[in-house]
Amino acid sequence: MKKIALIASLCFALVACQKDPTVVPPVVTPPPVSHPQMRYIDLHNAEVGFHQEKAVDVDGDGSTDFFFGVILVGDPILERDRLQYYAMSGVKCNLLNDADDQSPVLNKLDTVSISHSGYTWWEISHILLAEKIITFTESHWEGLWKNANHQFLPIQIERNGKLFNGWIEMSFSIATERLILHNAAISVEEAKTVKAGV
Repeated sequence: MKKIALIASLCFALVACQKDPTVVPPVVTPPPVSHPQMRYIDLHNAEVGFHQEKAVDVDGDGSTDFFFGVILVGDPILERDRLQYYAMSGVKCNLLNDADDQSPVLNKLDTVSISHSGYTWWEISHILLAEKIITFTESHWEGLWKNANHQFLPIQIERNGKLFNGWIEMSFSIATERLILHNAAISVEEAKTVKAGV
C-alpha cells in the first residue's frame, strides 16, 4: 500500500510540475512603409565631356537646379593639369558635401534623407566627382565617382521653406572620359526619405 501511495505521489508531483504549453505570440509585421510619390526625369544618357555641359531642371519649373561640367585646371607649381568633372547646385538646391567637398556615391535602394552622417546639405554647392591628373610622364584618375556605374547622386530642393529629397542616376566612363547622366527623380512629398533608383 505504501508503494502505491508513493507511486501516486510521484505521478501527482510530475503532473503538477509540467508547464503549460508555451503560447507563441503571433508575429506582428509592421505595415509596409510606402515610398513617397516621385517626379521622374529621363536625362537620355546625356554625356558630359571636356567642353560639354548639362543643366538639369529636376522639379520642372523651367530653371536649372543642377549643373554638370568639366574644367581644366593648370597647376604650374606641381607641373600637372587636372581635368575635373563636377556637379553644381543652384539657389534653393542642395548637394551633400563632406569635408573634402565630395558627395557620396549611392547604390540602388540606399536612402536619401534630411540628414546624412558625415555630410552636410549645401545650397549653391560645387562638388568634385572625378578628375584626371595629367603630368609630363603619366596620368591617372581620382575621385569617388571615377568608377560609377548606374549609381546615384543625392539631391535636395527647397521650395516655399519645404525640403524635397531625390537623386540623379549617373555613370562615369574612364575610357571615353565622359560623365553619363541617365535619370533623375525628386519627391513631391516634403521631408520624406526616398530610396535611390525607386
